[in-house]
Amino acid sequence: MNGERSVRTIRLHGDLEISRKSEIRAALQAGTGASAVLVDLSGVNYADSTALTELLRVAGDARQALIPIAFVVATAQLARIVEVAGLRHAVAIFAELDAALAYLRERMGA
Repeated sequence: MNGERSVRTIRLHGDLEISRKSEIRAALQAGTGASAVLVDLSGVNYADSTALTELLRVAGDARQALIPIAFVVATAQLARIVEVAGLRHAVAIFAELDAALAYLRERMGA
């Protein structure tokens, strides 16, 4: 395995609302140039349409760049929002961090 190939983890927490748009966008940009990206939303209960748009954007950017990406959604509240928004069709979503990491490592050929 190439030592430079690693999963970049981005952790977001709290309620993701329009007032945090710049913070969310900046955090998600931290995955730029990574071999794979894990967006850990396990500490998030709520995401409004602005946050969902940013999450969809980063998922689309990763897919276009052929970078494996996965989200961890651990709370029932956020899982429901993600389901209603159709985000499951755009990105691999897992309830547990270990499962998401295994998925990404497999996609990286690790």
